[in-house]
Amino acid sequence: MPDLLWIAIIAGLLALDDRAGWQSLLGEPVFSSLLVGLATGHVATALRCGVALQLVWLSIGAARGSRRPNVVVGGVVGAGAACLALDRTGDPREPVLIAAAVFCGLVAGEAGQWLSGTAGRLRERWLDGFRLPTEANVASRNLVIYTVGSALAVALVDALVVLAALPVAVAVTEFIMDRIGPAAPGASQWLMALPALAIATIVHAFAARSLGRFAALGALIAVVTVWLL
Repeated sequence: MPDLLWIAIIAGLLALDDRAGWQSLLGEPVFSSLLVGLATGHVATALRCGVALQLVWLSIGAARGSRRPNVVVGGVVGAGAACLALDRTGDPREPVLIAAAVFCGLVAGEAGQWLSGTAGRLRERWLDGFRLPTEANVASRNLVIYTVGSALAVALVDALVVLAALPVAVAVTEFIMDRIGPAAPGASQWLMALPALAIATIVHAFAARSLGRFAALGALIAVVTVWLL
């Protein structure tokens, strides 16, 4: 239970950064999975799951009014399901474990996008009610309330979605592992190749000089976090 709460808190903080804050890319699965791994003590397993999800979602770009899945919810649920299922079962078949957790992360990302979108429309209706009073003190106070409230709503929705989805994802992961049998030949080699593919994909995606600075900043934050913890 404590791990579940910590993971939900991580999701809420990352949602703030991703949609209401600095957009430092920490909400991307390759970084969020690192934080989940540090919180649960299974960094390697969480990172492998995050890398797989990152590869999928880097290939999806918003076009013609479409939106990406909720990568914060999907990445945290996927990595969290892998770590918590590993804690509960101790199953050594890591390729099967990660494949099942990635599936759960993909589904959670789609569901999270719908739920956060619905909550976002309700939040926008609330924000439409903001009126600037004539008194400066009252106007300043109301502006702070609406700004902070809007940001906290974003964090709270993602945290609650993860809190509700993660136990289901762990149960589904364990169910798949029970039914799927031994890992298919070559799955371990594929997992070993994923980090190299992820690095190449990220470098390609942020090849532009301006975007490269953000990628370098995200990598620096991840390295400093690992060093501090």
